[in-house]
Amino acid sequence: MSDIEPTTQQLTNALLAGRAEEVRQSTNAALAGGSTPNEILDALVDAVNIVVDLHEVGEYDQGRVDAVENAVGSCLQVIEDRLAVAEGKFNIKATTGPIGLKAGNLLSMAVSASLRSAGFRSVNLGKSQTPLELLRNSEELGADLVVPLLSSEEVEKQLQTFTEAVERGGFKTKFGVIPVAPGLPETIQTSFMIARNSSEAISKATEWALKRQSQNRAK
Repeated sequence: MSDIEPTTQQLTNALLAGRAEEVRQSTNAALAGGSTPNEILDALVDAVNIVVDLHEVGEYDQGRVDAVENAVGSCLQVIEDRLAVAEGKFNIKATTGPIGLKAGNLLSMAVSASLRSAGFRSVNLGKSQTPLELLRNSEELGADLVVPLLSSEEVEKQLQTFTEAVERGGFKTKFGVIPVAPGLPETIQTSFMIARNSSEAISKATEWALKRQSQNRAK
């Protein structure tokens, strides 16, 4: 236990600094020290959320964000074999992608990896897209679940625009949708299961998958 927390803290620090080789070493050290892939991904998601927030307010420029993306890629390469095994738990394909979110690809990488670790065959759709682009790309990939990542800036307006795109395009019958809508007031009523951060998105996606499995077995 004493080895795990300092090692994942080193990983977080290396990710924040965008030092890819140090991230690779810290990830290997964390695994050797007994950390699970989920604990490593928790550290990764924590770091990514910090970077996304700092980029939103202008504290991290694009060059630093690109360096962090490379560092995240180094971390994920180390645990790829474990993710490949874990993603077979549910026979469910998920897609993640940012809508109007700066540094969105970075967050989408982290959320997609966490979904894989939770048991989903998850695909990161990359840089920021319009709601319709995200939905159409997800449909083409045969997604069962779509996890759009919204910005906290004008989040209510973004969610409304996304909801309209789902309804106009008839996507509601094609796959499940769990938007990540940071800062959305609790009083807002939606037709979707909403997550307010990355961790909640993984939890709700898992809940959705287990419910779907149960319904399929009942048929």
